[in-house]
Amino acid sequence: MGKSGIIAGLDIGSSQAVMVIARQNNGGSESITILGAGKAACRGLKGGVVVNIPETKLSITRAAEEAEEQAKVTAQNLLVGIRGAHVETYNHRGAITISRTDKEITAEDVDNVIVNAKAIQLSSDREILHTVPQDFSVDKQAGVEDPVGMEGSHLSVDVHVAVASSSHIGNIVKAINAAGFNCDDLIYGTFGVGDCVVSDEEKDLGVAMLDLGGQTSNLAIYVDGSIRYTKEFPIGGELITKDLSFGLKTSFSTAEEIKERYGLAKLALLEGEETVEYSGVDGRTRKSVSRKTIVEIIQSRVEEILEIINAELQKSNYSEVIPGGVVLTGGCSKLNGIDKAAESIFGMNVHLGAPLNVDGPTEIITDPAYATVIGILKYRHIGEWSRSQRSTNPPSSVQKFKNWFDELF
Repeated sequence: MGKSGIIAGLDIGSSQAVMVIARQNNGGSESITILGAGKAACRGLKGGVVVNIPETKLSITRAAEEAEEQAKVTAQNLLVGIRGAHVETYNHRGAITISRTDKEITAEDVDNVIVNAKAIQLSSDREILHTVPQDFSVDKQAGVEDPVGMEGSHLSVDVHVAVASSSHIGNIVKAINAAGFNCDDLIYGTFGVGDCVVSDEEKDLGVAMLDLGGQTSNLAIYVDGSIRYTKEFPIGGELITKDLSFGLKTSFSTAEEIKERYGLAKLALLEGEETVEYSGVDGRTRKSVSRKTIVEIIQSRVEEILEIINAELQKSNYSEVIPGGVVLTGGCSKLNGIDKAAESIFGMNVHLGAPLNVDGPTEIITDPAYATVIGILKYRHIGEWSRSQRSTNPPSSVQKFKNWFDELF
């Protein structure tokens, strides 16, 4: 990085790359100030997975150029958020015996028990991305937050482990290196956005977070201060846009514009009669449709998406222990009335989440599309065992110039 305390994050999302450059306040990630942000659509991504490295490289480059221009600094090392159906999570337990005479638990013992807990059998094409402690127990006394300094003979820990496809991660890293950046660490986007928009009080109380993206959606459940359950869904806001495109017989881009400008998630929120004019698929033929028809198309798909997620929430066995309700975030959460639609489906309080302890341009920190990458910058590593162990090769010093030259010619 060009200056001390400057950090940069990249979110490889459903169908776009999003970069944010920030300054750490008081030398830590608890509070940051956003300096610049950029995003670029990408045909090389599908559901958070790289399907075309050159296209993904180009998208990363464009997002970085926009962010660097705003921030007035250059980025080199990136904290990288990943997502996609290839990411799976498990709850697991590990335990060790403290055999020393003084029985005092040390930080090394904590590291050892967590390493023990992450010792799960994986196929050759899978790798552990994160290991997040949930609860420690000392001599069967559960609910210990920090056992260091306590005395005990038996130390155990429950952890939440995120596992990802090695090949998918490898392709992401290759695209990042090809764009002229080094991948400093890989972070599961759901963990990052959860730390960003869910407060510690909500986590203690019990709450679900729903990150609604373009092609994927993520559910995370927090109980007693820790993450307990996560699930990735291959569904998102692009399904709504496709329905509008098909129903109105118009292009995807026009349908997206109609959704953003006239869309409502519930027909009950519509007031009055309104006719919307738009262009057909050919871009020339003028068409018109009632706003009621638009909202009916949107409501049908929104209900289907939320019902699928609610079914998973009920299966998780945590639906009865989240009095904090649901926190909504992600690009699709910008759809007017989607919080009201979610309340009807989930039968509990739903509110829109916003990044916590973040300063910067209002148009960035209030846009849910940036929530994940801001969360990546704020993600709190508890120890080296929570970091991805993948080794990344830094790009050459001339790579970014070469990328710029290639775009020109």
